[in-house]
Amino acid sequence: MKKSLEKHIESIFTSLEIEKSFQVYECGVDTLPEWANQIMLTHEFLICCEMDSEKEKLRKFLRKEIYQCENIIYWFEGEREEEVTLQKNDDSENTNDSKIDFLKKETRLPTFLDDFIFNQLNAEYAPDFQKFDYNLDLTEEENRKYLGTYFPRSYAESFCIFDNIFQNVNYQNILLEKTSLNVLSVGCGTGGDLIGLLTVIEKYCPRISELNIWAIDGNTEALIILEKIIEKINIQHSKKIKFKKIKSVFNSIALIDTHEISEYTFDFVLSFKMICEIISAGKGACDNSYYDFVMKFVPMLSENGLCVLLDVTTKMEHNNTYNPILKNSQVNQALRELKDYQTLLPLSCHQNEKKCTEQCFTQQKFFVSHKGKVNDISKVSYRVIGNSDFAKMIVGGNETAKYVLQRNEQSIDKFCSYSLCSEKIIDGYKLNK
Repeated sequence: MKKSLEKHIESIFTSLEIEKSFQVYECGVDTLPEWANQIMLTHEFLICCEMDSEKEKLRKFLRKEIYQCENIIYWFEGEREEEVTLQKNDDSENTNDSKIDFLKKETRLPTFLDDFIFNQLNAEYAPDFQKFDYNLDLTEEENRKYLGTYFPRSYAESFCIFDNIFQNVNYQNILLEKTSLNVLSVGCGTGGDLIGLLTVIEKYCPRISELNIWAIDGNTEALIILEKIIEKINIQHSKKIKFKKIKSVFNSIALIDTHEISEYTFDFVLSFKMICEIISAGKGACDNSYYDFVMKFVPMLSENGLCVLLDVTTKMEHNNTYNPILKNSQVNQALRELKDYQTLLPLSCHQNEKKCTEQCFTQQKFFVSHKGKVNDISKVSYRVIGNSDFAKMIVGGNETAKYVLQRNEQSIDKFCSYSLCSEKIIDGYKLNK
C-alpha cells in the first residue's frame, strides 16, 4: 500500500510539474519526523514535503485540505484512525475483539482559517467557562478570546457531525438535485457552527453553487467578526455566499424576531450552545427553551432539511439539572406534538423518542487543533431532527443493536437503556454510509 501510494504521489507531482521531493510515512509503523509531534495523526498515511508556493495548487488538485507546520506542508491519505477496539469482558465466551466504527471526532482548523482568525482577527486562546457562559454583552476584546477558544470547538463539532451525515448515500442523492441551500443559525455568535457546515458543503457538494445564510445574534461585535470570516470564506471557496446578519436581542425563544425569515424554508437550522445561555440567564423562567425552540424553528425546515440542536453538558445551578437531560426530555415532548418530524441522530432516539421516559444524559467529545491549542476538547450533547419520512429514508432500516451514547477514550460509559438486550454494539451517533 505504501509503495503504491508513493508512486501515486509521484505521478501527481509530475503532472503538476512540482520538482520538490516528498516523504510518505505510515503512521503507527514508521518513525515520524520530530515536527509531527505538533500535529494530530488522523489517517493511515502522512505525506509531507518542504515547500509553500505549490500548496494551493495541490489543494485544488487533490480537493482536500493541505496543512502546514513551519516550512512543511502535509496531508493525509488512507483510512481514518478512528476505529476503537473494545475488549469483551474476561468472562465472555467469545474473546475476539469487537470493532466499532465510531463517529469522526477529531479535526483541525483549515490553515487559511487558522491564520486568518489568529493573525488577522487577533483571536486569543483563553478558556474561561464562567466568563463565557453568557455572551450577549461581550466586548470586542472578549469576543477575540471567544473567537480563539470557542469558535474552533464549534467548528469541529459541526464539521464532524455533518461530515458523517454527508457521507450517507441517500443524503448525497438528495444533494445532487440541489444547486442552492438555505442555512439559518440562531444565536450564531462568531459562527463556528456555520463555518464547519460550509467546509463540509465545499467538500462534498460540487454542484451546489449558491449558499444563502441568515445569522441571528444579539452581539454586534460577534456579527461583525462573523461577517469578516464569511468574506474570507467567499474568497477561498467555490460557492457564492449570500450572507444576511440579523441583530436581535432576546432573552427567551419567544422573543427571537423571525419576521425577516418567515417566508423561507431552510435546508439547515443550527443552534449551537445558545439555549443553555437563555436557560441559565432566565433562572427558572425559560427552563422550557429546548421545547420552545423545536416548536418554533423545526417547522421552518424544508422537506429534506436538518436541524442540529447542540449544547454543552453542564448543570444548571437554579434547577440542579444537566442540560442534556433537559434537552432530551423536551425535544422528545416537542416531537410527540410535531408528528411530522423525527430525530435522525442519535439513532436510539430515532427509534425510541416517542415512548422514551428516561432522564437521559448523552455526551460526545470532539477535539480540535489550531494555533492556540493542540487537541482542545469540547463535550456536548446534540440532536439532529428532520421531516419524518426524510429521517426514515436517511437512517434506513432499524438495526437491532446496543447503542453507544457516551464513551471515554476506549471505554464505553453509557448505552441506550432501550437497546441493552442486543449483543451487537454500534455508535448511536454515526449514520451508515
